[in-house]
Amino acid sequence: MASKLTEGQLAKLAKLSHLKSFAGRVKAITDNLQSQINTLGNDAIKGVQVNGTALTATNNVVNITGGIEKLATAEAGFAASYQLKLNGVAAGDKINIAKDWLLKDVELLTSTASNFETVGTSAAGKKYIDFTFNTKADGDGATETDTHIYLPVEDLVDIYTNGNGLNLVGGEFSIKIDTANANGLSVDAAGLKLGLATADTYENGAKTADGNNGAMSSADKYRLDNISNNANKTTVTTEKAGTIEIDGVEKVIVEIAADADVATMLNEELPAPSNGGGE
Repeated sequence: MASKLTEGQLAKLAKLSHLKSFAGRVKAITDNLQSQINTLGNDAIKGVQVNGTALTATNNVVNITGGIEKLATAEAGFAASYQLKLNGVAAGDKINIAKDWLLKDVELLTSTASNFETVGTSAAGKKYIDFTFNTKADGDGATETDTHIYLPVEDLVDIYTNGNGLNLVGGEFSIKIDTANANGLSVDAAGLKLGLATADTYENGAKTADGNNGAMSSADKYRLDNISNNANKTTVTTEKAGTIEIDGVEKVIVEIAADADVATMLNEELPAPSNGGGE
């Protein structure tokens, strides 16, 4: 590091040659600065602007701030609009997000007599899904038009109805039992089952509960199987009369001789006894 002059040395007078040396050094520095300026030429930065708006330097520094902002109001016909801003000044074109075919809403509705053909159902009272889509402005630059797509639910599922002997409640099928004529037939979670016949019950000579015909037991079925074909009901109409009743018709099984016929036969075969005397 160069030493500093003392106050005594600084008090001495300089020669013209000394001044000439100083001037030569200043000129060399000035020439060097001019050479650098000439080298920069038209490329030298003399100011900073954003889209024609000059930015102010603070402490010889130009601070550029900003980013992409979402606009509070989108351009007509678009879902949203964005803008690049630098120091609060818009830069470049807006970035618009199109509304074409963006799903807006979905509803499960029931068709009516006035719209069932429009929504594609077979009749009124049928379920359908309404998909609502946003679209671009319809030409006036402001009004937006919704587009609907309808999907009938009946096209997606098979419709079932309850037939004879079946119940359908809340989407669940069950078997109906005619309790007045069930004869022991019932149903539970395990399935259909047959109950055996039960007799009437009595208490103190009074009937307390009716029995039911029930289902045929295996013993009853065995007896039925052993009855011959065309078997008839036979009833004795009058004891010792020689006739029986078959299916309500009286039939002669053995013909009994009348008292007169018996007397005639006896007279023919065995003459009447005499008293042993003569006439």
